[in-house]
Amino acid sequence: MTLDYSRFYARYHPEDAAHRNGLRLLHHRMLAPWLPEDRNAPILDVGCGRGYALQDLAALGYKNLQGIDTDVNQAAFARSQHLDVVHVESTESFLATQTGAYAVILLMDVLEHVPRESQPAFLQAVARSLRPGGRLICTVPNAASAIASYWLHNDYTHHLSFTADSLTGLIEQCGFATTRCTAIEFSLRPRFLFWLPTPRAIVWWLRCLLRLRQRAAFVAELGWTRGGQVILTPNLLAVADRDG
Repeated sequence: MTLDYSRFYARYHPEDAAHRNGLRLLHHRMLAPWLPEDRNAPILDVGCGRGYALQDLAALGYKNLQGIDTDVNQAAFARSQHLDVVHVESTESFLATQTGAYAVILLMDVLEHVPRESQPAFLQAVARSLRPGGRLICTVPNAASAIASYWLHNDYTHHLSFTADSLTGLIEQCGFATTRCTAIEFSLRPRFLFWLPTPRAIVWWLRCLLRLRQRAAFVAELGWTRGGQVILTPNLLAVADRDG
């Protein structure tokens, strides 16, 4: 049986103006610092889904954008938005025809869907499809988050989550140089009057208290230095450049 992933995806990404605006702001904040200055640089979004990241990169002025997805309905939706998106049966087979083709490849919430034993070969295929010095931008569920178990098992097609150490260790074995792992905050502190009991401010303060408790646990178990460096956000962002 082939699962229609688009039905699951639509539950969490409705075609709603407010949701899309929030997602656009997140993509810009998360991706813009790591993208090339050249707006004509070829960029591939692997597992692009409905093409939201591609749309948001286009809004930043990037012109040479392409996406692929193994779900036929996700790819069809993206094409209906006038995006250059291809449905592929095998991501690795597609990448094998694209040696050195891209300046940037995005893996946005994709690697956790790849079986553990297939991940090294998958990342090696990604590395070969990048130009020398080309960049991988990758996001995955964070195993150190307070909601790590929920975040992992909420999607039936997830195989595993990662810590910054496990993700870095994997990527650097697969044709990439030093990997930088950072936090992804889905929402930021309210800009004004954050001390007032508005719904957004209450959520922010609850997150601060939860993170303080988490930090105390990691420091108690791992010591000040290591425990103080653990990333606590639900997702991790990893950026790595291809060797050579």
